[in-house]
Amino acid sequence: MTCVSVLVILLAVVISISSADTRCTSTKRAKKNLQKLALANNELAFNLLRKIDTERQSQNIFFSPFGISMAFGMLFYGSRGNTAVELRNVLGYQKANLPDEAVHDTFNCFLTKVLKDNASSDEYVLNSANALLVDKYLELFPEFKNNVQNLYKASVRDVDFANDSLKLVGEINDWVKEKTHGKINRILRNLSPSTVMVLLNSVYFKGTWKFHFAPELTFRRKFYNNGLSSAGK
Repeated sequence: MTCVSVLVILLAVVISISSADTRCTSTKRAKKNLQKLALANNELAFNLLRKIDTERQSQNIFFSPFGISMAFGMLFYGSRGNTAVELRNVLGYQKANLPDEAVHDTFNCFLTKVLKDNASSDEYVLNSANALLVDKYLELFPEFKNNVQNLYKASVRDVDFANDSLKLVGEINDWVKEKTHGKINRILRNLSPSTVMVLLNSVYFKGTWKFHFAPELTFRRKFYNNGLSSAGK
C-alpha cells in the first residue's frame, strides 16, 4: 500500500473563516468565496493525487495542492482566452463556481488576513510565500506586475535565463531553503536556457501533536511501502 501524504493547508481556509474577524471575511460574499476556493483546491488536490499515484505507484507521495493552486493563480491572473479557460477548469475554479475576479481577491484575503491571523501560535507556525522570475526579454504589463506583487505578495524579478541559468538555480534553491526553514534544500538541479518564467510557492507548517507518541510504545521497525518490500525504517 502506498503511503500518501497531502499537505492539506487548504483546510485552513475553511477553518479560519469562523474565527477571522477581518474586513475580507466580514461579508457573506467574502466568506462564501473562501469556501469556494477551498472546494476548488480540493478538486485540484484529488485530481493531482490520482494522476501522481498512477505514475508513481508504490512510492510515497507528498505535495501541497494549495501551493500549486496559488502559484498557478498568478499565472491565471495574466491569462486570457483559451488559456484562461483551461486553467480555470484545471484549477477547479469552474467546478467551484468561483468568479474570475474573486479568485485573486480571495487569495489576497488568505495571505493578508486569514494566514496572518493564524500564522503563529504556541501550537503551530504557518507561512506561505510566492515569487515570480521572468526572463528580461519577456516584457510584462506594469499592471500585471504590480497586481501580482500586491495581490499575491510575490517578489517579481527580471532575470537572464540564457546567461545566468546556473546562478539562478542556486538562488532559487536558496529561496526555497530560506522559506522552508531548511527543510527543503534543493528543488532544482538545472534550468534550461530557454526558460522564460519560473513560478515559486512555499508553504511552511510546523506544529505539535495533539496526542504525543508514548516513548515506551514506540519502536523502530521496517516500513513496507507497498506491502512487499522494505522501503525504510
